[in-house]
Amino acid sequence: MAKVFKRICKGECIMPFKLSNKNTTALAVTVYNEDFAVVKEKRNIEGYNEEEYVHYMDVSEKIETDSVIVKGLTIQELNFDYDLVEKKKLLKKYIDRTVYLVDREKDTKQEYRLLSVDDGLVLEDSKTNEIILDPKEELILPKLPDGLIVKPSLIWKVKPSKTDLVDVTYTTGGLKWHSNYVINLKQHTLDLTGWVLLNNQSGTTFENAQLKLIAGDVNRVHDSITSLYEKVPYEASMVVQSEANFEEKSFNDYHLYTLQGKTTLKNHQEKQITLLDKENISFKRYYEYSFGEEQADIILEFANTKENHLGLPLPKGKVKVYSEDASDKSLEFIGEDRIEHTPKEEIVKLSLGQAFDIVCETRSTDKYKEGKNEYFAYEYVIKNRKDEEITMVIDHPIRHIHWQMVDTTHDYKKINANTIEFNIQIPANQQATIQFKYRVNKSINVNL
Repeated sequence: MAKVFKRICKGECIMPFKLSNKNTTALAVTVYNEDFAVVKEKRNIEGYNEEEYVHYMDVSEKIETDSVIVKGLTIQELNFDYDLVEKKKLLKKYIDRTVYLVDREKDTKQEYRLLSVDDGLVLEDSKTNEIILDPKEELILPKLPDGLIVKPSLIWKVKPSKTDLVDVTYTTGGLKWHSNYVINLKQHTLDLTGWVLLNNQSGTTFENAQLKLIAGDVNRVHDSITSLYEKVPYEASMVVQSEANFEEKSFNDYHLYTLQGKTTLKNHQEKQITLLDKENISFKRYYEYSFGEEQADIILEFANTKENHLGLPLPKGKVKVYSEDASDKSLEFIGEDRIEHTPKEEIVKLSLGQAFDIVCETRSTDKYKEGKNEYFAYEYVIKNRKDEEITMVIDHPIRHIHWQMVDTTHDYKKINANTIEFNIQIPANQQATIQFKYRVNKSINVNL
């Protein structure tokens, strides 16, 4: 069992038991999409027979103190000490106290009184009372002042206990994750690789931790003050772990991903871990156009099913799509989109950009009244300038409730009460014209 200790200072002041991460026997971190995580930790502690203070060190700088759960100890009072050591803060603690100036070349050490640190150092010679401004010599402080700590810590006042293990759970900010996906688009199938990108800005390194990820939008109440620390610029290092394996399961209306094995999440580090790697996924490619738009959108669509070599919950994230240039076998970027959290057995639909070689024209061709009815006629002209046949999907909005189709050149599908959809094939280097007319009973109709 790892040892903890206490010190007795002058005046019979009892310093607390100190529990650092060296006492840790188990560590688990569950990271959420929304910039927070839950830390679960077990540490060894010696039993004691009197009321004591426990100094629980090496916690996250962005800990939410109202989230702390402790098992194994009966806590009467909890404090969070975060007055961390900083140069100016440290110097201010020594104003009107004794400090020393050391000249290493001359091997001298002189005693001074620190007067001010606001606009440079101002010192008074303890022997001559001379005032020294911004000395060149090395400034030595006797010791770390009371009240300043190197790392944020929890201080607990606890009742007597014979336990040898304390179990602590808390929520912290500064940790987040999201998914990124890469598609290699082939002639008839695609390959899909998914990555998890973890970012640790909690101010703490989590060594040898069991890692879990929660996918889903968890509701949280945000206070006006969200952190004890201001956000500052940082340079994050990137670590790529390409042979990891996550085990996925449904968990309380969310999805839980558990990394097989353990990992270390260093402070100011981004870590990229493989989430999935699937091949030979069938897809559909078509073009989509709606009334009033200028160009047709390029759509890539595939089924998230086992039959299609997938069938996994896909956390939300950005999807980049590449396609091979047959002339030199190199991959070229052809577009990207975002997906929301997508359950299995659903369709993934990506919009990659706007088609260069497809020209779309639309216009209102007629509008007139006959008695209680009003008639509306439209025309779509789609020109396929590509050297291959295309599938074209056209959505047309109808801004009336009580309408009825009177005439149409093509079959259509009613998507909802106010949208119809035409799905047509257009041969290479040809064009198609869609014409339709619908009637609205104005005596009962309400415009949308």
